[in-house]
Amino acid sequence: MPKVLIADAIKPSLVMSSEIFKDKIPGATIFVATTGEDAIRIAELEKPDLCLVDFDLPDVDGPALVVALRKVYQGPILMTAFPDKNVTAAVEDDLFAYNDASAWVSKPIKFDELADKIDKFLIEHHRTGRRFSIDLPMKLIAKAAGRGKRAPKSNGTVINLSLGGARLQLDGGMKVKKNQEITIAIEFPLDLELSTEGVKEKEKVAKPRSSGKRGDARRSGTLKGSETKLKATVAWHGKGGQIGVMFNKLTDIQLKGLETFLRSEAHGNTETPQ
Repeated sequence: MPKVLIADAIKPSLVMSSEIFKDKIPGATIFVATTGEDAIRIAELEKPDLCLVDFDLPDVDGPALVVALRKVYQGPILMTAFPDKNVTAAVEDDLFAYNDASAWVSKPIKFDELADKIDKFLIEHHRTGRRFSIDLPMKLIAKAAGRGKRAPKSNGTVINLSLGGARLQLDGGMKVKKNQEITIAIEFPLDLELSTEGVKEKEKVAKPRSSGKRGDARRSGTLKGSETKLKATVAWHGKGGQIGVMFNKLTDIQLKGLETFLRSEAHGNTETPQ
């Protein structure tokens, strides 16, 4: 049965949230925390299937708690808060890359609203990160088949990107398997610094390209490029050389660098989460 963590210091909303989960999913195990510190400890120990955290806890605010939870927990996180423009701004600014936390639940808790989020993120397993349409050159590197063997490689393009993973278009006929561990070398052609670990050529100037794809003008040789290697696992592979990957645990620096890049690409460029 699913395990749910609810972090809320206000007893009436805590009781209401618990009852909604029990009604939607009979037999669900409910863990309760009244502080952010307790929420992090429980999430790390119990690995719940969904977390519901309040915006206003005694020791931390909601956005800061979500960021801290992401270091030990990768599942969906919903946030509850009383409607307020400052709350909305804080959630959208600090958590813009997470559509689960950004789609927060208003207080007082209403059955239909929370039940809808339970359906999406716990039952239907929607993705928990916003995905951004993108056009970036990359190289996929798989593990070598044995000692002394060359590691299989394939050039391609990142066609969408999130903090949790990416969809890739491979140029060649390289075959990959589900759950296979790979490395993706992505060239970020930015005029701002992307400080992720594994930067190989931080001050490299991007070469001119003429494929006609979106972003070629931006990569015309005037922007600094940095090649960053990210560890990932193949989540699915489809026809035409497309594959989906989930990033393995990223460092704080890598997450910050990716978020900086996604913010620069975010204007009208978000894909519908699945």
